Amino acid sequence: MSKIPSGHMPQLDSLRTFAVLLVVIYHWFPTGEGFNRLPNGTIGVMVFFVISGFLITRILIENRNRIAAGQSTLTDTYRNFFVRRALRIFPLYYLAITFVRVFHPETSDIDDQPLYYYLYGYNILLSKTGNWADILSPFWTLGVEEQLYLVWPWLVLLTPRHLFRWVIVGMIVVGVLFRGYGYSQGNLDGVLTPASFDAFGLGALWAYVATSQPEALPSFLKRLSLAAALALPSFIALQLLPGDDLLVVLFQRLSISVLALFVIVRASMGINGLAGHVLNSKALQYVGRISYGIYVFHMLVPGFVTPVVMRVLNRVGLNLTLGFWSHRIISLVMLLIVASLSWYLFEKPINELKRYFSYTKSVGKSVGQSVS
Repeated sequence: MSKIPSGHMPQLDSLRTFAVLLVVIYHWFPTGEGFNRLPNGTIGVMVFFVISGFLITRILIENRNRIAAGQSTLTDTYRNFFVRRALRIFPLYYLAITFVRVFHPETSDIDDQPLYYYLYGYNILLSKTGNWADILSPFWTLGVEEQLYLVWPWLVLLTPRHLFRWVIVGMIVVGVLFRGYGYSQGNLDGVLTPASFDAFGLGALWAYVATSQPEALPSFLKRLSLAAALALPSFIALQLLPGDDLLVVLFQRLSISVLALFVIVRASMGINGLAGHVLNSKALQYVGRISYGIYVFHMLVPGFVTPVVMRVLNRVGLNLTLGFWSHRIISLVMLLIVASLSWYLFEKPINELKRYFSYTKSVGKSVGQSVS
């Protein structure tokens, strides 16, 4: 029988590496040419969203079970969940947007509309302006995730068990329908949170099966294989249509998310063979661990860090002229260095504060009171 995933799943870190590199490729190379003939940015983001939907929902379902067993309370669970997510996401996010506002406000709309950025509503602003030239434009995905974190925990924790599967199904359907609504309004960007519900919902579906319906795992895997077999030719066919075609708007993200789920399910259980050997690479897993920093800095490094490094090198006598490829290679090296420094000197120390907000602390004897 297939292994139900539990604990840390290192192969998912490797998948994060591929996802973030696809996003970097999308933003660093000409759209529609060479590497970017595929919608690499969309693929990378959907992989992140499906992984996030799986891991976050798994955490919440496990905590719902603790609440039912009297080992925690609803209030403490939500508080710990939100604080833990804030510790992981907020510090680096606010550091990056404040850096842009203070030192390079001309590259962003942040000086004109700071509240959208500081209140995690940038995706809403981007939907209005369509200004993809904003150097912080990739941060729309962080707004989507944070907005989801405000609502999704309550749905997972409060929905009766026998209805939760239908909440997930509804979430997937709403994602497709909302993109259709956006199409009818002339909005094809899909940066508002409901437009990504199907990716999160598919990840949540895997969490539900793995934690609440383990006996259904064999049938789930068969159905997922069939769905992936249909999604792959669908995705290929959609590449032959214009990007603003209704079918592309409705189903490209869905087909990508189904394929992502197929890989994520197997990676979470542990893939063997050659693919498993690749995903077990320590180098890939390391890059996956620092992928948040890579995502946050990947637009800032080529424009700000690389030029500074080149000026320093020129001053010490190394007069280098960068071409297109050499600029990208040096920028990639600098991006990995900056993300590594961010992880060890900034993110990881803050992340370790999560131990003060553990999900597993026992509740006190008084009803509704917790020692956490």
